[in-house]
Amino acid sequence: MNEPHLDEMFSTALRKILVAQVDTSVPVKKRKHRRLWIGAGVFAGAGLLGGIGAAAAGILVLPGGDTVTKVASPVTGTYTGTATVDLGPVPDGVTNMAVEFTCLTPGRFVYDDGASVVCDGADIGTRSAVSRYSIPLTTGQHTVTITTDSAARWTLTATYVNQTTTDWATNEQGQSYGVENSKGSPDLVAVMATNGKTGYAFRAALDEADGSNAAKTFKSPDDAIAWQKARHGKTFPIPVYESDGTTLVGEFVIGGQ
Repeated sequence: MNEPHLDEMFSTALRKILVAQVDTSVPVKKRKHRRLWIGAGVFAGAGLLGGIGAAAAGILVLPGGDTVTKVASPVTGTYTGTATVDLGPVPDGVTNMAVEFTCLTPGRFVYDDGASVVCDGADIGTRSAVSRYSIPLTTGQHTVTITTDSAARWTLTATYVNQTTTDWATNEQGQSYGVENSKGSPDLVAVMATNGKTGYAFRAALDEADGSNAAKTFKSPDDAIAWQKARHGKTFPIPVYESDGTTLVGEFVIGGQ
């Protein structure tokens, strides 16, 4: 008899529950020290950002990352409380709105699409207070609204851009490598190792360590919670390789919160 399995949508929903529980149980300061998964979004529910930052900084875009071209002058302003920033008429060829956001006071700041950023007192005046986001534009969209407490202050610079996702590369073993993007994940996913070196971890190893595989077997939320409790406090190091998938450069760690 075949084992019962949850459908993909339910499995995904369960995984989101797990992630949400981890996020709400871990203090903000600890979340900031998680190992960097290159290309992963800073904001919950946000798009992938690796290519945006790299292109904006003139750095080589990793395979699967985004090339970004500005198509208008930026709009900058400083605001208090909830406010809407209007970028004006949308030029031809625009796909996204590239945003650089800075917290000037502690608080939680929420974008139109539900993505958010949280700053505490220690962040203010440091690089931690600055974040970047790319918003895919709907037809006619020319504004971005930040919802926050009435006393919260923030600065935002927004620019119309044309954003194009590049293809993943393939190594001699026929394995795809690059950053995660809207198309999914390559065989080797770009990460930053604990020694600070960048490289690639096998998608299969990441799925095993982060619960993606386990979530497909859960039959109830209790299964998900039990799995999470069994792993609480443990760390799961994953080898990080060069793009050839064989030359070891470090390790990427999941867990340990």
